[in-house]
Amino acid sequence: MSESQKLILLGTHASSIHSVLFDPKERTLKRGVSSENLPAQPNGKLEKVAEANTGGEGPTHFAILPDGSEVVIAHYRSGSASVLPLNPDGLFAASSPTEDRIYKGNYSPKKHWRQEAAHMHQVVLHNGEILIPDLGSNKIYRYKWDTKTKKLDLLEEIEDGFEDGDGPRHLVVHPNGSHLYVLNEVAGALTVHTLPSSGPSKLVKRYSMLPPNDDGRRRETGGAEIILLPPTNPNGRLFLITSNRDSPNDEDTLALFSVSQTDGADVQRTQEGWLGGIGKHLRAVEQDASGRYVLVAARDTGRVVVFQRSGEEGLQLSEVARLEGLESVVVPLWI
Repeated sequence: MSESQKLILLGTHASSIHSVLFDPKERTLKRGVSSENLPAQPNGKLEKVAEANTGGEGPTHFAILPDGSEVVIAHYRSGSASVLPLNPDGLFAASSPTEDRIYKGNYSPKKHWRQEAAHMHQVVLHNGEILIPDLGSNKIYRYKWDTKTKKLDLLEEIEDGFEDGDGPRHLVVHPNGSHLYVLNEVAGALTVHTLPSSGPSKLVKRYSMLPPNDDGRRRETGGAEIILLPPTNPNGRLFLITSNRDSPNDEDTLALFSVSQTDGADVQRTQEGWLGGIGKHLRAVEQDASGRYVLVAARDTGRVVVFQRSGEEGLQLSEVARLEGLESVVVPLWI
């Protein structure tokens, strides 16, 4: 691998992890090695060093606390969160969480068929807090980890502004901590909320992520990923990107927004508004460490595309390279 190349790992819904090499200078994206049929890897190429029960069903996301002492896990199927202790070497310090480290939310019945039960979906660490969106309960849980009691303390259940059938899936927080931006999977909507240090969170704005030619008819899934990129110049705006899935149209789109550096409530749709031409089921969206390049994977098309930020304020995406024939990619990781 040359100095100019960037290594990217691609997790899939199949049994493989792929690696690809992106070369910004040559503007190429080439396939590396793949770990085919992971459970049957020969000769110890993959060695299991630790294993633990998460205490829930359908673990979908996790985050490790900044001091490395605990891992917090969100479970989609059981609609719960759990906390597992870690050893200093990063391995599990327990085979499963104790009952007092398993947290169920406050679910009440909803009308939409996707909200038949609680579905915790993500774990976001922010300023000593732990934010967990619950697609089924139509709320975001705001926790704080108590280092003395080793428990999660519930600070707030953020509900203001969520409509029946929204389904909050993923979120990002403004760099100054003033606002959070929520991707609502079921409704295909972006909601903007205040995040005060004390007092309840309030809805500020609401945008549809669906392009004008998408009538919003029923689909099995919906919005998937949300990322917030830094400005490309000192006085520029942040770049907020969300992805859509399973549109009734021939392809899915990215929805593009800009955000003020100083006023988190100042969110605007970019001039282009949406970007297509990538493929179907845009589940994987991730930026590199510089915030200059963005990888998008179309799971059902078997395509991966790398974009470079462009335009005067870096609020546009220009394709650099693409690669076909990568099955079921759902999670990218820039190394």
